[in-house]
Amino acid sequence: MAQYYDNVSKYMMLEYSQEFAEFMVGRSDVTVLEKLETEEPTLKTHQSDSTLKVQLGNETVILHTEVQADTSRKPMWSRIAGYNGFLVNLHELPVYSNVLYLHPKAGRDDKGYYAYKGHGYEYTLRYKVVRLIEIDGQSVLEMQAPGLLPFTPLMKSPEGVEPNRWLEKCVDVTASAVTDQHTRDTLLAALGVFSGLVYEPQFIKQLLPEGIMQKSPFFQQYIEEAREAAKQEGLEQGLEQGLEQGLEQGERRGMIESIITLLGVQFKTDAVHALKPALESIDDMQDLKQVLLTVPQSDSLEAFMQSLNR
Repeated sequence: MAQYYDNVSKYMMLEYSQEFAEFMVGRSDVTVLEKLETEEPTLKTHQSDSTLKVQLGNETVILHTEVQADTSRKPMWSRIAGYNGFLVNLHELPVYSNVLYLHPKAGRDDKGYYAYKGHGYEYTLRYKVVRLIEIDGQSVLEMQAPGLLPFTPLMKSPEGVEPNRWLEKCVDVTASAVTDQHTRDTLLAALGVFSGLVYEPQFIKQLLPEGIMQKSPFFQQYIEEAREAAKQEGLEQGLEQGLEQGLEQGERRGMIESIITLLGVQFKTDAVHALKPALESIDDMQDLKQVLLTVPQSDSLEAFMQSLNR
């Protein structure tokens, strides 16, 4: 699910706001003054991935960054125009907007520009487009900036380095970049999420410590959001019981029920119950936990079913 990638990106950009501010503007003379949790009510309660008040040189501006796991269905220039106008009105400061594309094929046609002119009217919008696949990943690894390391598997690898070898290197550098275990586990979990856009899940699983994804703060946030959605739809009890049995007691029945309930919340269909026999055929609890982790990363029920059949 694209929203899951966005949530992980937002966590990283806010947790490491100074690193990301420097990365997005491409300058070191930027200082984060304030992290702004901006919810735009006129845009269907869209919440920006990262909105910061920063000092850029001798100017105070709003640095706004949107993350796209894939190419936007709605033209990005249209979305940025809406966000930009809202933020200018709210803060009465210049707004510097950015779009960060995660998938190597995303945003190829985004020119970072929109303008029109006629009948005495004129409008021009320019924003920065950053595609990770165009960033030199080796130079980022050498920087060892913790907040950027989880994104390196999606960046351009050195010439001649095979994709799986590149992922291994990114994992190794990330694991050795910090000494605090909680921080290290969070960075590795984020790396595992982003890697899922282009690498095989089983290979990612081999490289990461067991259970690291379930413990990550963004997966816990996803569970909390699912709880809230389930509560609103009258499914809260089933979800709570499933998670309690599946995640705390380790019982297969509870894990299966939690997967079914999460799928129901995410895709709004009773068809998920037809998957129960397939889930019950999975004997290994670790495999069931891995299935649970694929739920928030699935864009559709069909995509989830395909991952289940691998």
